[in-house]
Amino acid sequence: MVRILLRLNENLVSEPIVSEVILENKVLVAILAAHINSKGGEIVLEVPDEEVDKIVSAFRQKGATVTVPKLIEVDSNRCFSCGSCVALCPVEAIGVTEDLSIQFNKEKCVGSVCNICVDACPARAINSVKFSNAENMCSSNVHREK
Repeated sequence: MVRILLRLNENLVSEPIVSEVILENKVLVAILAAHINSKGGEIVLEVPDEEVDKIVSAFRQKGATVTVPKLIEVDSNRCFSCGSCVALCPVEAIGVTEDLSIQFNKEKCVGSVCNICVDACPARAINSVKFSNAENMCSSNVHREK
């Protein structure tokens, strides 16, 4: 599964483009996070690997901007398990193990869409990194955050 970020302008937020793309392409898509208001919005979706190019193209044809967000990576040598990131994670992708070390769940993490943990880490042990598998799977016209 590959995560993609849709950005919708104010003209698109009242249109059912997510539903239309799902129905027209007969592809199951998971909505992981959505922040939408009358001025626009962002939606993080999880798309099957083999359907990424088709779904990205379909959303672009509807007028959405599509990017592949970066994941979060922790430098365990720098992390001193203060817990600042755990308390702030809105999707509960960060937890504390029995030995009191920090553990990231990349399946739950919405990556650079959020980045709260990156900004909160006093040791600067958390960084955004590119999807390694999406770089190879997505066609060159898929926008990737830098």
